[in-house]
Amino acid sequence: MTRDLVSAVILLCIAAAYYAASTAIPSSTLEDAVGPRGLPVVLAALLALVAIVIGVRALVSVPIAGDAGKDAEAPWPRAIGMLVIGALYIPAAGFLGYWLALVLLLLAVILYEGMKPSWRMLAVAVGGATFFFLLFDVLLGVRVPEGVLF
Repeated sequence: MTRDLVSAVILLCIAAAYYAASTAIPSSTLEDAVGPRGLPVVLAALLALVAIVIGVRALVSVPIAGDAGKDAEAPWPRAIGMLVIGALYIPAAGFLGYWLALVLLLLAVILYEGMKPSWRMLAVAVGGATFFFLLFDVLLGVRVPEGVLF
């Protein structure tokens, strides 16, 4: 409970700082109805909402008898492993291209979480990468990293 409450407070502080930074974005005569501050303000509000939900859940949750001493969170080395996988995605995307790097990222996470290799794992990775490529590149028009190879 204490960790969740502290995390909620830290997230609220980050949301407030992000909101304060977003209000410093200058206006433009070319801006639309949303303006350049629209998305950052929405992201700050969503982060604050997540922080509030985590905080309320920490305050309302009742510890289960027998599990009080048991830590349900992942150990630090495991979390660092996930961070390394995510960090390796960045240079991989620059070299291999967005889609292939994302397929490899999804495969790495699935394998790291202990799933046995199967055709389903490959289907999820290829389908997920294709979904995100279509979402960002085609639907939203966001440029995805172009790799040296692809």
